[in-house]
Amino acid sequence: MKRLGNAVTFFRRADGTLIGYRAQGHTGYAEAGQDIVCAAVSALTQSTLNGLRSVLKAPVMFDIDDQGATLEAELTPEATGEQVKQAQLLLVTLLEGLQAIERSYPRNVRIFFEERR
Repeated sequence: MKRLGNAVTFFRRADGTLIGYRAQGHTGYAEAGQDIVCAAVSALTQSTLNGLRSVLKAPVMFDIDDQGATLEAELTPEATGEQVKQAQLLLVTLLEGLQAIERSYPRNVRIFFEERR
């Protein structure tokens, strides 16, 4: 089995409030098109981005780089307190889903945290 290739970094404020995430790299669980771990991470991260933008209508900066296997999303400073509060439901759900994947596939997915203002 290949070594770890996918890392998900959650961005949080000093008080622990989650404000975004970056998923980067391929999981290396299987060949492209057959990698169920990569598919699961992609589905969760893309669904969360869609929820932030389309359901909550929160202001989000995002970048998707298919070549570099990176998806990054972060609430902008223009997000209201209510939008940040509502975003916690999506971001904590994403975190918990990814933690479940990490527990099952610890060589393929790793979660990190980065403090942001």
